[in-house]
Amino acid sequence: MSLKVYFKIASFVTIIALLYIHMQMKIFELSYNGKDKEKIIRELNDSNGALDHQILTLESANNLGNKLLDDTGNSLQFMDNMRVMKVMTSARVMQRLTPRPKVDAAPGWNVLSVLGAQQ
Repeated sequence: MSLKVYFKIASFVTIIALLYIHMQMKIFELSYNGKDKEKIIRELNDSNGALDHQILTLESANNLGNKLLDDTGNSLQFMDNMRVMKVMTSARVMQRLTPRPKVDAAPGWNVLSVLGAQQ
């Protein structure tokens, strides 16, 4: 084997080895970057959950009611029976206002309703 062929093979093997090492380094670099991004995503999810909890507690009906009623400059209070207006009406008007129960025409129709379309 001549010296010229030996240098060609040696340079080819060296270039292939350098390319392989470069690819392996890129793979490790990308994996480390991916792990860092996963860590950041986990931290953001944790802070997002904490912020969601804080927002929900601030917007809860209990918190809003406490803020509204605890205000010293505000004279709001819950309604009591002394502030409820009572209206007197006749029995006939009350019958019109109360809903009537639905009565079927015949009891046998309930059996046939099984064969009809379901809602």
